[in-house]
Amino acid sequence: MDNIILFLALFSLTATAAQVSLFRAWWQQLGLALAIALITYGFYPTAITLGSNDLAALLADPAAMLDMSVVLVLEAAVMLVLALFMLREMYTVLVLPWKLVLLLQYLPLASAVGVLCFYQVQLYQQGLQLPFDQTALAYGAAVAAVVILMARLIKWLVPMRVLRLELKLAMHSAQIVLAVAVSVLTATYPYRPADIRPNLVEFMAVVVLMAVGAFLGYLLYQRKILKLMSQRG
Repeated sequence: MDNIILFLALFSLTATAAQVSLFRAWWQQLGLALAIALITYGFYPTAITLGSNDLAALLADPAAMLDMSVVLVLEAAVMLVLALFMLREMYTVLVLPWKLVLLLQYLPLASAVGVLCFYQVQLYQQGLQLPFDQTALAYGAAVAAVVILMARLIKWLVPMRVLRLELKLAMHSAQIVLAVAVSVLTATYPYRPADIRPNLVEFMAVVVLMAVGAFLGYLLYQRKILKLMSQRG
């Protein structure tokens, strides 16, 4: 489960950076990064009261992992709706009340905040000879810096805003697959272990086929766009 949490941390931070890269103004980028940093900083009074046993119990609790899967699915669904409205905004003018949906882009991702708080607890278990408040402040500043740098990197690698929005759509679609993987790998069944023979090969095959299908669909979409552009030229 530690590997899943680590992957979720990297995935959530990348999705957050992709969201930050869509902002046009620097103060919007800095604002969302600082919001996440402040939330993690404000968590440190609770984080110092938790220990390794609490984290181990959380990871071993199927109900908690199922709740996390539900949060991931709900978050992905909301972000997909947001991305569709942002895509619509690029080609038309949104009016109230639909324009209010765009306010969701200023909210930190729950998954990113959750895993950052999880690793903050682990940070305090390392026996650092530093005051907790200074450690939390440094941790929050590092989080903000990483989000900003990753957003800049994504913006440099993908200059076109519409393509960065497509990246956001793809990531949150993959987030649903990640949530399913978490629930499958941590689920418990009311049967004897000898009666359960999970075939992870089939599960991974389905995931790979979904990824390949999405990639082929994306290629066909790009080919259609290029064909239309060549016809207009």
